[in-house]
Order: sequence, then C-alpha cells, then structure tokens
Amino acid sequence: MMQKCCIIVPCYNEGDRILEEEFVSFVNEYPTFTILFVNDGSSDHTLAKIEQLAKKTTRIKISSLEQNSGKAAAVRFGVLEALKDEGFTYFAFLDADLAIPFSEFLRLYHITLINKELMFTFLSKIRRADAEVKQSYKRFLMGRILSLFARFSLKLPVYDTQCGCKLMNREIAELVFSKPFISAWLFDIEIFWRILNQKNQLYFKTNTLEVPLNKLMDRGSSKVSGKAIFKLPFEFIKIHRTYSK
Repeated sequence: MMQKCCIIVPCYNEGDRILEEEFVSFVNEYPTFTILFVNDGSSDHTLAKIEQLAKKTTRIKISSLEQNSGKAAAVRFGVLEALKDEGFTYFAFLDADLAIPFSEFLRLYHITLINKELMFTFLSKIRRADAEVKQSYKRFLMGRILSLFARFSLKLPVYDTQCGCKLMNREIAELVFSKPFISAWLFDIEIFWRILNQKNQLYFKTNTLEVPLNKLMDRGSSKVSGKAIFKLPFEFIKIHRTYSK
C-alpha cells in the first residue's frame, strides 16, 4: 500500500520567492506527495502565484487564512485540513522558499519509511565539513541560542529544534496539532513538548530521529521581525512554564 504524505507549506508574502517549477516538477515526479499551500493572509501576489500552480496539477492544493496569523497557526491550519483526508499516512511541513530542498526532504522521508518504528523525524542544521549548510551568522547564532534553551528545557539530546522541516505519522500529527500553540515562532519547541508529555523520553530514543542536513540554501533574510526576536525569550519562558508542569 502506498504511504501518501501531505506537505504543508505556509506562506506569507512569498510571491517573489516561490520556485514554481520546483514545486510542480516535484509532485509530477513523486505521486506519493501532495503539497498544501496555506496562504497566511498575504498582502502581495502570493495567492495568485499559488493559484497558478494549483491549475497545473491536482496534487497542489490551497487553503487560506483571511488574516495573517503567524507560522504556527498556518501550519496547524494546514495539518488539520490534511487530516480530514484519510488517504494521508504522513504529514510534513516545509518552508515556501525551499531553503531546505526537496532532495533533503526525500532523504528524510525514505529514512522514516525504512525504519518502521519511527513516527516523528526532523532535519537538523548541524554544521559538518561534508555538508553544504549555508546560513548567515545571525541565523546560526539565534538558532544555537534557542536550541541550547530547548535542550535545557526539554532535557532531550536534540541539537536543533528549529529546523523548518519535520515529518510525522497520523497519530503524532493528531496529538501535536489538536490545540493552538502558545508561540507563533517557537511552536517547534512546543511540538517536542507535546510529544514528550504524551509519551516519554524513552519514546524519543526509539521512535524519533534527528537527521543532519546535507544541504541548506541561503534564501535571504529571516521573516522574523526585530520586535518578534525581542519577544522570543519571554515566549520561551511561557512555553517552559506551561509544559514543564
């Protein structure tokens, strides 16, 4: 039986960054996958761009939020929409600019399918000599600080909680996305907390896997504003206090 997967792609004002040919070529070559774009109340031509893509193939679909609600809400909205289709076994999310290319996602997906015990897998921006990981120093530093906080909070040996590609089966998707997230940008940490609180640390050792990236593209500046960056420590503290209870 074919294990079908829905890839959620949240997008807010990504009209000039969406690589049309790459998305269409991917779903045409790999019929296992459906891409669901979630337009997060964009004010540019993002919706028109993804509507053009959807006309080219039935495996590109669109859902829209009327107002900009943040990445966490957009991803959650997309997963909940995808869960309505019983044909999907796996659910993933990926950034619209494809800084993490489809080749890396496919590698993660194949590792997950080969190892039947894996229910939650995620890519990680671990810098290695044999990897092509392009990232600004600012992004790298912010990522390391957040990951150190996350390791302290979760007490899990995870190097990178914030990488923008995660894959899970239906059980974990239903568990993780059943309720709204506290944070618009640190919801990745909440995903780990929700699994940990419903399962346990042994579950992470046997049923999840962190896979280092071989390739990460630098697609320009972060969408996180300076104001949002200032809020991150306070959001992290709120997350820790909420879930560590």
